[in-house]
Amino acid sequence: MQGLEQLFYLHGIGFDYTKYNGEHVYFDHATRVNALRCCGINTEDSSDIAELNFALDIKCWLDVVGEVLVADAQSGGFSLKIPESARNASVVIQIPELSIYHCCALSDAEVVGDYRYNGETYFDVRIEIGQLPVGYYKTQIEGPFETKTTELWSVPERCYAIEHEQSKRMGLSLQLYTLRSLRNHGVGDFRDLYQLLCGAAARHCDFVLLNPLHLLFESQPERASPYSPSHRCLINPLYIALDWAVEILSEKYQVNVSSACCPAPCDSQAQYIDYSAVAEVKYATLTELYNECISVPDIGQAVRKFKSDKIHDLNVSALTEREWFVQWLAHQQLQACQQHATQVGMAIGLINDLAVGCAKEGYEFAENESLFAYGADVGAPPDPWAVTGQNWGLPALNPIKIKQQNYAYFRALVRSNMASFGALRIDHVMAIRRLWWCFESQGKPDGCYVYYPFEYLLAILKIESHLNQAMVIGEDLGIVPPEVSSAMSDANLYGNILMYFAKDQQGHFKPSEQYRADTLLMVANHDVAPFNAWWTHNDILLRKDYQLCSEQEATQMSMAREDDKAKLLAWLGANDISAAQQGSDVHSIYGAVLKKLAASPSKLLAVQLDDLEQQQLPVNIPGTDREYPNWRRRLATPAEQTLEQNSHLMAEIKRIREQA
Repeated sequence: MQGLEQLFYLHGIGFDYTKYNGEHVYFDHATRVNALRCCGINTEDSSDIAELNFALDIKCWLDVVGEVLVADAQSGGFSLKIPESARNASVVIQIPELSIYHCCALSDAEVVGDYRYNGETYFDVRIEIGQLPVGYYKTQIEGPFETKTTELWSVPERCYAIEHEQSKRMGLSLQLYTLRSLRNHGVGDFRDLYQLLCGAAARHCDFVLLNPLHLLFESQPERASPYSPSHRCLINPLYIALDWAVEILSEKYQVNVSSACCPAPCDSQAQYIDYSAVAEVKYATLTELYNECISVPDIGQAVRKFKSDKIHDLNVSALTEREWFVQWLAHQQLQACQQHATQVGMAIGLINDLAVGCAKEGYEFAENESLFAYGADVGAPPDPWAVTGQNWGLPALNPIKIKQQNYAYFRALVRSNMASFGALRIDHVMAIRRLWWCFESQGKPDGCYVYYPFEYLLAILKIESHLNQAMVIGEDLGIVPPEVSSAMSDANLYGNILMYFAKDQQGHFKPSEQYRADTLLMVANHDVAPFNAWWTHNDILLRKDYQLCSEQEATQMSMAREDDKAKLLAWLGANDISAAQQGSDVHSIYGAVLKKLAASPSKLLAVQLDDLEQQQLPVNIPGTDREYPNWRRRLATPAEQTLEQNSHLMAEIKRIREQA
């Protein structure tokens, strides 16, 4: 293998894949060439291609170690690449931070691989220096070659696990902005979350799964999707509770805040959020708070320390001092929520959600543009729900470029999204292995899979989960490469099951006792209809009303839905649900579904707040932008009221999970 074919392989450009229906698909040559061109490679220049192939393949054998050296934390085992002529020499490994000075005879090292180049044989040899603490360490290696400096990653075998890992936990899933209260300013905020935690813990919840809290666009408040953010390492300031911010500043820092900083709430009773109105009030108030408080010595010092601690990890240079102040406030409130969650007895607390990408117009892309491909977006290949595939409009990372600075970009992304949380859910976790790229070929849409440095990205997840003591959950819905599934299982990286999609080849709901144990189990999520709407076909009627489907298509979907409902009742073994209940009491059926799921092996069961309040409207209809008011629908009632109304159901789920 040489030339372009070799570069396709070394650069991660996919060759083939298996579709959802089992069909084997091969990418044509022109498609793969265009993927390389998106990486800035001149595919017509044979000397450039040869140079890249040398750098990505042969050079790593000549360099002994790369900029990163991955080691097993348990044994301190890692591999070096040495020429055969050095086989009888010794090496000295020094890790100053750990006071390690280790001498090793290369002749005693196990050979785990070899390579022949230019008449010389090179061996990949494994060395063990003993158990290491988890983390990243500057390391020197001296031997029959010039002294090599590298960064050794001490990687645990598995991601972090909470105490009593085998216990089955229950929690809530919710979109924070949907929380309704009389005191918030038109959008659910951190004080609403803080107040919810007590009621959730009292009803046996060990976690609250949130939507991504990423920074959006202050100047474009109607860009409301949390999955198309400006920067994933920063927090959306609209989640700051203004009254709580005033209390923190007044009580902790003795600041006399003017009455102008305590505006009357916006309309918090409307069905949909008016983001423009909310943003106008909240950003103006946050600016007033900044102007009044930043000159206070203690506050200024606290903000400067926060900026100093975060600026390297967050990799943002474009933030103004006002924006740093606002981020400091947001982190203060978020940290208080997680501390409160553990204080009221939650085993996990808050679960954050990391979106798969960022918007091209935002801070994150601007700060890291050199790491991204040109003209390539990420999406998904064709499937039954999107027969032509999906383009999510998010720029694609170049798999070679993200290695820069020892994967600093990805490390910062993971670290900042684990801080102040008990667990991290990674949207479309398959992205650490491969992503579907969307680009144009001869003026027509085209696409293929591009592969990423899986070993290193998974290692970062393992390391950061231990450093931050946060579990890791991967949303693995869709086409999952088998190597990802096996690696997730081995690494204690939980998967995600949606009951709606957990079916066999015949379309029957899979027996819940066959669910994988290390999973977050849910009936539905933000991309599918709430259960009540699903059962009553309201989601289909909504699609028809918004002209997202024809009358004929709606009729066909309704027929298919009736078939699914019959299969669901068969899956339930619904003898104890009367015919009247089946026809009219949807919430009883939903309760039966939850009880069935509660007895499954899945260790985490998330109950959607939308479903508990019998919500009919979705928060998002995939494939739409402004046709439907996505990411704007509020909950109909305060969360505490909904939890109180479902206390008996939550207690029953808890009982079943303890006995299962």
